[in-house]
Amino acid sequence: MNVVKVTIDDDEFTVPDTLSVRKAALKNGIYIPGLCSHPELNPFKPFNWSEAVWQGDRRVEHEGNPALSPSETAVGVGEDFPHCELCLVSVNDGPPQRACTTGVEEGMRVRTTGDDLTAARRESLKKILANHPHACLTCAQREGCSRTDCSMNVPVEERCCELLGRCEIGKVADYIGIPTDTPAYKPAGIPVIGNEPLFVRDYEICIGCLRCVRICRDVRGVDILGAVLSGNRVHVGSVGGPTLSEADCRFCGACVEVCPTGALRDQTGLEPLVDGRAPCVAACPLEVDIPGYLDLVSRGLEREALELIRERAVLPGVLGYACFHPCEDVCRHGRINEAAAICSVKRYVSDVAGDEPTVIRKRPDSGRHVAIVGGGPAGLAAAAELLRWGHSVTIFDRDTELGGMLRQAIPNFRLPNEVIDRDLKYLFDLGLKTRFGLSLGKDFDLADLQTERFDAIIIAVGLAEPVSLGIPGEQLKGVQSGLDLLHQAALGQAENLDDPVVVIGGGSVAVDAAMTARRLGAQYVTIVSLESAEELHASRDELEVALEEGIHIMHRWGVAGFESDNGNVMAVKLKRCTRVFDNQGGFNPQYDETVSENLIAATVITAIGQRSAMQLKPYFGAGPGVYIAGDAATGPSSIVAAMADGRRAAVEADRYLGGSGFKKTTGVETAVDPFLGKEPGFAERTRAKADRVEPAERVKSMDIFEATFSTEAARAEAARCLRCDLRASLKKAPLPPDPWHRFDAGLIDEMPASEGVVILADGARRTLKIVGSADIKSAAAGLLADGFEAAVCRWELDPMYTRRESELLQQHLQEHGEIPGGDDMDDLF
Repeated sequence: MNVVKVTIDDDEFTVPDTLSVRKAALKNGIYIPGLCSHPELNPFKPFNWSEAVWQGDRRVEHEGNPALSPSETAVGVGEDFPHCELCLVSVNDGPPQRACTTGVEEGMRVRTTGDDLTAARRESLKKILANHPHACLTCAQREGCSRTDCSMNVPVEERCCELLGRCEIGKVADYIGIPTDTPAYKPAGIPVIGNEPLFVRDYEICIGCLRCVRICRDVRGVDILGAVLSGNRVHVGSVGGPTLSEADCRFCGACVEVCPTGALRDQTGLEPLVDGRAPCVAACPLEVDIPGYLDLVSRGLEREALELIRERAVLPGVLGYACFHPCEDVCRHGRINEAAAICSVKRYVSDVAGDEPTVIRKRPDSGRHVAIVGGGPAGLAAAAELLRWGHSVTIFDRDTELGGMLRQAIPNFRLPNEVIDRDLKYLFDLGLKTRFGLSLGKDFDLADLQTERFDAIIIAVGLAEPVSLGIPGEQLKGVQSGLDLLHQAALGQAENLDDPVVVIGGGSVAVDAAMTARRLGAQYVTIVSLESAEELHASRDELEVALEEGIHIMHRWGVAGFESDNGNVMAVKLKRCTRVFDNQGGFNPQYDETVSENLIAATVITAIGQRSAMQLKPYFGAGPGVYIAGDAATGPSSIVAAMADGRRAAVEADRYLGGSGFKKTTGVETAVDPFLGKEPGFAERTRAKADRVEPAERVKSMDIFEATFSTEAARAEAARCLRCDLRASLKKAPLPPDPWHRFDAGLIDEMPASEGVVILADGARRTLKIVGSADIKSAAAGLLADGFEAAVCRWELDPMYTRRESELLQQHLQEHGEIPGGDDMDDLF
């Protein structure tokens, strides 16, 4: 790459010779306005017009434009397209020309400011706004306006869209200044398309910048948007069909992201990104790079996908089999048809790549030793992180093998032990040490660990004891806890259960206990829950398979007591639950005891919650270097949430030991490839379904009953991902600089001697004074000379400066109830 020296506004810069003047200026902190160019787009790439486009059911054909040459408007072979003409600059003292399509050259001199350029840009803006609503942009009361009640009586169809105050075109218009002779906007009657998934297409307010067409065509390679010239106006729409789905849209959102107006926008309430991340990543407690590993799987790179998953989730097999996948609840593909089967693809990756030799990457030995008490999900997650960061880790556990509740409370038909063991091999390869058969508070205490010179201690003992109902009758024969039943089943020691079976609870343990009861010979199993179907803590997948197996669920019932005969439970007395949670969201069930029911039962299984098997209170605040993690710290949660909290504790422990908290320890590079390509029928592809053993057969054993995806199915399912992460990686369009400047003598030299209004404010940008003047430079200089105290200053150029001053004063009065700086009300008149 060669470089050239250019001078921009009297400053010399060395820049790559491949840049346009605008990109060279922006690269060096000099703003030049523009609405058709974008950092993701090549300004020198030719543009091809379409033969026709669809705007919903409206088909618009290409007619060309007599204002442009034939080569500029020919279908399919165009060399150019109408530009916004807002980036005009002077090159080598010449007349205004576009900065976005002018390449830099050695010795070039560029001027980006001046009255001639301001006037030329305003003429261009005037033409753009003739086809775009702008009454709200010039309204003195636009700040905070709801757009519903208009004091200026602007017709609804002539008002700005919901992005008022946030759109790029509004900010650019403010920067350039809307000419007073801008023609009134007249709606063309183009219908809004708001009944499609994810996006709203409002071509009525499209300005024809063509960013959307170019990014879809040139960057994403999807090419389902096009543009035509008809009636001296650019019309953008889909090609290949009236709807985005028919046109084979990939729904990546790039077109919406680069649109400067709101002609393409997200449907209200559908956040495309959460804190700059794909919704699935933001919903995952471990923040696994879900789009990244789905992309790797779609390209047949399963080993790399497994390593990327392990970067954040060190038990990929466990999560692939047993995670309740909050990521899928927010997957945007669910708005098209069904969410991507993220969890099932993770299971596939673990199954096909989990047994392959693992490349162990860890930092050099730190010489630090960490004790972790508890070998469940939280303890294992903390251990893996600390091991990878170079610390020595020993897990203390009361059992004879690692896994905790993964082994004790999750049935084999959901999570086979061999999957747990396969994930644990990775930790042992990292150097994990263990000590079994030891309980904190019974066989050892913190002082013992400190005597052994452990530098940090993490307590992740989980919640292994069942919570009691607290009502008479729990000691009856035939009543047992769900945790005890699941533990006995895991050990192969559970006996067959007598019918009918009633399971009390609404979470995963209750559902697992009910399904286990079916496998222990019970034919009639009913789950009784306080919660409604929408409030249940169990996942939809769990409930679906339970219902398939003939398990009945009774919602909104609580337990009032038991009926018995000779010490044996005979029935459960129920009372109607009217509310589970109070107005603050706290658990506070209310009942209508006048509504009751008796449920015959020979076996009752209680599964209403868990608690710690030991007294944890003494360990909270035990001193520096001691951390509580997982369910012991947060209360009952999920596997993935417990792992996330274990990771949180590991970060805190690492920082205590002198580390920085998080370091990348995998070798997977996740450089973003912006290209997607066209996929016929993409929107119609349905979610892959894993094969299941028929309910009548699967209840005969504790074996896993759902198959892992085939390679073909997994790769096809991974390819359904919308790649929301690509939208997050798009560069942002440069916005006008902050209009506020430090109010000092240096600023006066930069101000134009033009008609307008000066606004002075304090450090918090609270307005102190508003002054209109035929020469704002002189007005500001006079205020500075008089000793007026202000931190910052901005100005608006306006030949009708007295009117603009009055508008700003009235606006301030309406918002704050006083004139800026407490000036006399007579200033308003």
